[in-house]
Amino acid sequence: MKRTKTNLFLIGSLFLCVVVAACSKTDKNELFQQKLNVIDGVVQEGNTQKALNSLRALRKKAQMPIQYLSIAKRELQLHNPVQALQSIQAGLKKYPDDPMLKAALTHTLIQEDRIEDAAAAAESLLGTSYAGIGTEALILADKAKQTYRTPVSFWQEGFRLTGEHIFLENAAVMLAHQGDIAQAAALRSRIAKEEALRSPYFWSCLAYDMGNFQPVLDDLVYSLAYADMAGIPENNPKAFEYARRHLLLAADASAGLGDMEQARGFWHIYVDRYTDSSSEVFYNLAMTAATEEEKAEVLIDCISQNPGYYPAVAQYVRACSAINAVHNQNNPLEEYLQSKDFFSLEMEKKLFVSSAFTLSAEQVLEGAMATDSDDVRFLLEAFRYRYVQPKNYTQGNGEMWKILEAHPHNPLVKAYARWYFASSGDFNACFGIDKADNHDEDVFYNGIRRAVQGYSTAALKNFAEVETESRYKIPAVVDQAYIYDARNEPDMAIKYFSRAAEFLSDKRSQSKMLYEAARIYAERNGMPEAIMLLNRALKLDPENHRANVLKQKLIADGSVNRNSGLDAFLQTGADTNPE
Repeated sequence: MKRTKTNLFLIGSLFLCVVVAACSKTDKNELFQQKLNVIDGVVQEGNTQKALNSLRALRKKAQMPIQYLSIAKRELQLHNPVQALQSIQAGLKKYPDDPMLKAALTHTLIQEDRIEDAAAAAESLLGTSYAGIGTEALILADKAKQTYRTPVSFWQEGFRLTGEHIFLENAAVMLAHQGDIAQAAALRSRIAKEEALRSPYFWSCLAYDMGNFQPVLDDLVYSLAYADMAGIPENNPKAFEYARRHLLLAADASAGLGDMEQARGFWHIYVDRYTDSSSEVFYNLAMTAATEEEKAEVLIDCISQNPGYYPAVAQYVRACSAINAVHNQNNPLEEYLQSKDFFSLEMEKKLFVSSAFTLSAEQVLEGAMATDSDDVRFLLEAFRYRYVQPKNYTQGNGEMWKILEAHPHNPLVKAYARWYFASSGDFNACFGIDKADNHDEDVFYNGIRRAVQGYSTAALKNFAEVETESRYKIPAVVDQAYIYDARNEPDMAIKYFSRAAEFLSDKRSQSKMLYEAARIYAERNGMPEAIMLLNRALKLDPENHRANVLKQKLIADGSVNRNSGLDAFLQTGADTNPE
């Protein structure tokens, strides 16, 4: 009976303690609120200092984050941000993880123009409902210091809160700056499909860099529309500039998709929209023209607009050289027909093409050098036209030395002179030119020097060193192929001739390399491989004389018959191997 009474007493006591504690907590909250109300009355009376002193004293009684915020709010209303910050910091000492107190601290620091301190406190707000305040602080800090410290996640949060595209664009810029183009481009998907892009050119650049060309074409309509809405460039210079760039990017994207007709269409639109169209656009139209006549006409337009645009000048002059070379070829039949006022279709075509070149090469070169007399490329182009193309090496050698004397320290002149003398077979002159202070070039020509002198191992080492450099990759591979062939190392020679054929873009040169590999196979009785490569060589250049001779030799000596099933393959040129 006593135990039962004791238990009842204990239970009753515990219940009473809980009730008392709850009442005590409620009483403290009510007491805190009552004191706040009293302070509010003091404020209404206009006794600011007394109110501030009371708020400072009340800080010790605060038990919850909201109470610290209530004190800080009133201190801010009384224009005492320093005391308000002290109240917030006191609350953070007691509740260091409370997001409301952190947000209040960041916001107050922003209001006080303590941007660096606000930015330092801001990062802890990520993932909370107050991340927007953190974003503002970090952006203001970046703006003040001209830095890019705002994390991507905060930019994304800014977009989520406001829907403003600029936040998402800045997130993409940060990712791209970090080298993550794929993630940057992927952010575009967060913009609703029914929403117009605010910066179409920006997103198109990211897509283009990823090799994703279709969005560039799809988004062009926005860039053009924004420019058209502006009316004149002065109303919105950026819109006009981005539309201009987007058109060029769309042409490049079309080329990337393999649609050159569409690319040309965009270049034509560009020329129509912008009367001051750049020389590069005319040049692109010329180089993708369907006929030589159209190419000549567009090059003339380009040169007329910009006489000193080197790529157009070089292409036009070299085309003139090619026409001169054709005309200088003695063809008795054509001469006889022409004397009788009779022209074959091929003769008419030649005359038609040449008639499109209404400017002489000399005129174009003179105009270019008058426009920019300091550009030695025009001087070298004139030299090429007068001496290299017609292979007039006797006079050319002397003129080349004159150019070297006039420009003794120009690396371009030195490099051209080395190439010219090596091409003409004057290796003594080639090796007599000072180094051009270009490591790769010097290594390449050292390779030629050692090859000519018979030091093949050293030459191979030189060529291998520059094989990865784009400018010397092809000649270095070709030279290694011929050296290995001369050293009677057939496997290596075949390897390098085959690689050279892969790197070359000119079909005649490709055919020549494949012939060399086929020849080596034939010499080693590797007839199936020889025939396969020979067929490829003749497909690329049916007029490859040495390949045709080897073909006839293989047929005549019966080599083909010893390789059952390959005779028709070689004689007809039909590829019986599906691969």
